[in-house]
Amino acid sequence: WLKWGLKPRISFAPPPAAARSAAPACTSSAGPRGGAAVAQMSELFDVFDDAGLTDRATLEFLVEALENSDPEHWGDILDPFISPPDLALEALRTIPGVLARSRRALSKDMQPKSEDDVPQIADAFLKSLAAGVVAASGLHTAARLAKVCRAAREATNLSTMWQQRTRRAVALWWRSSPAMPEERLSGGMWRQKYFELLRPRFDGIYVGECGFRRWVRLGHHMDLRKNAEQLSCKGGRGGAGEWVGYRRYIRLMPPGDDGSNWALVLQDSCPRDVAERALLAGVDVRTHRNPEKSEGVLPEGASASMWDQQRLRKRICAGQYTFSPQNAQIRIRYIATDGEYTLTMSLVHGAAGFSKYLAWEHYQMASEAGVGAIVTFNLGRLPEWKGGGLEDENKDHFPEMAFRPKAALEHLCV
Repeated sequence: WLKWGLKPRISFAPPPAAARSAAPACTSSAGPRGGAAVAQMSELFDVFDDAGLTDRATLEFLVEALENSDPEHWGDILDPFISPPDLALEALRTIPGVLARSRRALSKDMQPKSEDDVPQIADAFLKSLAAGVVAASGLHTAARLAKVCRAAREATNLSTMWQQRTRRAVALWWRSSPAMPEERLSGGMWRQKYFELLRPRFDGIYVGECGFRRWVRLGHHMDLRKNAEQLSCKGGRGGAGEWVGYRRYIRLMPPGDDGSNWALVLQDSCPRDVAERALLAGVDVRTHRNPEKSEGVLPEGASASMWDQQRLRKRICAGQYTFSPQNAQIRIRYIATDGEYTLTMSLVHGAAGFSKYLAWEHYQMASEAGVGAIVTFNLGRLPEWKGGGLEDENKDHFPEMAFRPKAALEHLCV
């Protein structure tokens, strides 16, 4: 108030004795923001309310601490919660019995609303959360909804909802394989069982950060600006090593009506958000023609074509995949002009999400040039008995691919 030159709505001057004995405590119909409704408040709570201090547990702590301390220590108690504490100190020192009225307000008036006080529309919404809103929402919306209020959090944790989601996932991927052990589907926490199932995810895109280091002789760079920089600092001698980064993308599609499982595979050095937009838009898998070479020379340097969605759609390879629930393996096959490619990958859980990573197991191409000619790509990984890791630290063409969820695809999550 003092800062903005406004007239305070509460006067801290002590009222006459007769008025103090006859007048009730300061009233408020709305109560503290974010807390339960309070019929009778104190001048101290009005100051806390104006400062945004409305948490009941904090109010109880402050009242108890102020009651059990000397006046010279009140400022030290209030300072961590309300700064500056001048208005609260003025209320404590000039208004007799303000702490006692604050204690009575906490013990008598700060009670939760009864069900009769809840508006009919709000009550109907809360009752429809579990059966309607949450059940019809994807996991992304349900996770955000759980942060709204306690009723919403309880609705998103209902065992029946997670049981239905778990059984849908099992019916989708375990229908053609041996039945799952009954103990994995009976009793217990259904929410936990849902996230324990390793299965393909359709609500996002798997992305792998690839790259390699190459030696560029001085003046031989495609980017003339880099040539100029090297000439100015090296005097026309030697060359330089640079890291060339690009990305691999895999988007798994949900099974179609005919039982086909389609996947979109892309490899490009364009910005990640540009490639993800192209994959989200997708292609017509029935009429799309895969590129001549899916493993080819990457575009170098920044250019307008890197942001061209039409160019990216032409580089997308559409193929079909199979999933083996026994070993959590995904096998993708697609045909390009130069041959048939087969990608074998394993699903792995992560600390930040279920089915979070795709790890490379095998990658080969059956060449069209010669009958029976099979090219097996070196994944660049050391075996476990050698300690694992990269064979060559200067290149990583097949890194683990991390899942990036997309809210626009949350309705596809099973």
